[in-house]
Amino acid sequence: MVCITNDVFRVEYLRMWEDGPIPDELGMFPGYLMARLGEASRRRFHKALEPEGLHPRHFGVMTMVAAHPGMSQQQLHEKTAIDPSSMVSVIDELEARGLAERRPDPGDRRARAIFLTEHGEGALERVRGLAAQLQREFFGGLTAEELRTLHSLLRKLAGSVVSKQATPRTQLSPARPGAGGAGPPVS
Repeated sequence: MVCITNDVFRVEYLRMWEDGPIPDELGMFPGYLMARLGEASRRRFHKALEPEGLHPRHFGVMTMVAAHPGMSQQQLHEKTAIDPSSMVSVIDELEARGLAERRPDPGDRRARAIFLTEHGEGALERVRGLAAQLQREFFGGLTAEELRTLHSLLRKLAGSVVSKQATPRTQLSPARPGAGGAGPPVS
């Protein structure tokens, strides 16, 4: 039995996940590769934001507000899929740091429009620079053409997954030998 709160186990697990080689037995699963690379990218971005006192969710909300000044909390929730109560907390945190502000919405007395402050715009510009640098490092092994192809395929896959989640799911039967399909399973 392994105790999940054992710090040694946690350190070894994280080291294997982030730094360890990808075993061929697992590397044949695209889902595993995406999860592993996504976790490594998330961890690096989170660490890069720490000196700014920000979290990736702050970056996401600030990016959306910068692109659509005056969005309501409800619109932000709908665009980012951050649940409404968490969205309130994120905006509270940004307001407390002087990065964003809520203003009355002229079209709806009940709604509040969200705007970045001048300080927030400067912080977002710095963080976007960090994000760009991390992306250059993370994807440095790809050519510009390969990166465009990867980005296009990921957007296509993301759109496909989202549309499948929005429609009723059918029950999939387990794979049967000789039932067709070639190549490694996709997880």
